[in-house]
Amino acid sequence: MKYAKINRDSGNVIKEKDFSTDNPRALNKPFVWLPVEQEVVPSYDEETHKVVHTVTQPDLSDLNVNVSPIAKRVQGYDIVVLSAQELQDKIDVKLTATDNQLTKAVELIFTKIATNGGVALQRSDFPNSLWDKINARRALRGEAPI
Repeated sequence: MKYAKINRDSGNVIKEKDFSTDNPRALNKPFVWLPVEQEVVPSYDEETHKVVHTVTQPDLSDLNVNVSPIAKRVQGYDIVVLSAQELQDKIDVKLTATDNQLTKAVELIFTKIATNGGVALQRSDFPNSLWDKINARRALRGEAPI
């Protein structure tokens, strides 16, 4: 089992160690070993939320009070909603990732204009794969597909 050596004054972890059979717990000392319980990361939507690491352990600072024999350090997770800026940053990354595709599309459009002899361009003058990419970018910005 994994244990954390805790400085009771500060609550800081001094070191962590696995103990297979020994129980290193001296509960009335300035430094105490607490078992570490690791929670599983809950599932969440990475597009709208993020995981924040949490640590819960009892207040050990009063050296006049013995540490409870059932005391433990729990390393867990909270799922929190992304801020408006974090959501926008995710959209910006996705848009930037498709900039190269957009550059190729613009080149194709200019080529069609230059070689089409003045005839108006139609949607069908361009491959469906191009429209799929354009509509994916529009969806990221919350715009309707073309």
